[in-house]
Amino acid sequence: MKFIVDEAGEIIAQTSDDHVLIGGHHRLAVAASLGKSLVWRDTGERVKLDLFFKQHGSTPRHTA
Repeated sequence: MKFIVDEAGEIIAQTSDDHVLIGGHHRLAVAASLGKSLVWRDTGERVKLDLFFKQHGSTPRHTA
């Protein structure tokens, strides 16, 4: 398990070792929209948010 933390060291999200988001989807989205600096807790390296918010495939989303 790997953890994404904010500037204060608060855990924002949890991922598998290969960076698949497991928990904290909403908190991650909110932190990103607020422009918070997020880092990997174990390395201190800045998190590249595009890995988590990239839309897969070319199928448009359907809304109700």
